[in-house]
Amino acid sequence: MPAISVANPKGGAGKTTLTFILACELARSGASVAVIDADPNAIIASWGRKRAGDGRAIPFEIVASPKESELVRLVDQYTASHDFVLIDLEGTASRMTSRAFARSHLVLIPFNLSPIDAELAANAVGLIQEEAEALGRTIPFRLVRSRDNAAIQTKTAKRIVTAINEAQLPLLPAGLVERAAYRDIFDFSSTLEELDEANTSGVPAAKKNAYEVARAVVAAVQMEMQK
Repeated sequence: MPAISVANPKGGAGKTTLTFILACELARSGASVAVIDADPNAIIASWGRKRAGDGRAIPFEIVASPKESELVRLVDQYTASHDFVLIDLEGTASRMTSRAFARSHLVLIPFNLSPIDAELAANAVGLIQEEAEALGRTIPFRLVRSRDNAAIQTKTAKRIVTAINEAQLPLLPAGLVERAAYRDIFDFSSTLEELDEANTSGVPAAKKNAYEVARAVVAAVQMEMQK
């Protein structure tokens, strides 16, 4: 079953949040999900340890801090046993990133709608294309807007999206909106479903946004696998 890598050379682009939201939404829909937490910050693995320490169930399997030499084996192992494998990658180009790309059915590149972030996202696209050339095959990818403004789209954001479309780069139709709920899931070691609306604002809107993003990712990976 599909392996989906989440990558961007810039820290703070929303890689871990996107990986986590996807894992929760896919698991909530009934899919078996494994998350390979290859980010040195290991935020998802830490979230899982806190839940385990509190005696709370973890909705998906977490593989923490894999060694570079074992990544390919792990991806092959979990794609054979799970419906989805998500790989949260470190923020720099490395052999780990290269090996993850080589095994991915889709690579997601989250980016904030600022000129600097867009340029770094373009660098990530370049890394994917270099790896694809070395492998002699296409590596499908999608750019994913991260931390979108829920109320308005700025002129800068419009220019960046227009430039992406003119460059004919594939952009996921749904992006992650900036929501307090996406911060609180880590603060409270919770899922969106578990958040208390009395303590966190905008939970219903975050749930709707998470569902839309997950649905768009599933549609993209299905389309690429059919090719």
